[in-house]
Amino acid sequence: MDLTPLHQLNDELDALLDKLNLVPAEDESTDELVLYLQELVGKRQSLLVNAFENATAADAVELKKQITLSQSFEAKANMIKAHRQSLLHAGRKSKRQLNMYKTIDSNR
Repeated sequence: MDLTPLHQLNDELDALLDKLNLVPAEDESTDELVLYLQELVGKRQSLLVNAFENATAADAVELKKQITLSQSFEAKANMIKAHRQSLLHAGRKSKRQLNMYKTIDSNR
């Protein structure tokens, strides 16, 4: 079984997650990167199904490696998601505070 396309896709997925971690949340390219991430994840799922649908005991090592990679990708994605959510929360909090100060100022 030729796993070269899967390994290349794994490398590309890893690089994309690293790039998403570095790109500021307000950067316009973020949306495009997330869409591309979804596309790559879909391709990876298809490649995994095709590669391992008739897996044997001999494929167990490679399958475990792919499971570990999946968990690694999931952890990176969750870390990025949590960071972006905290930024959104901080932005909302700042906006509420600003509105509160505007209200106080208008009542003077």
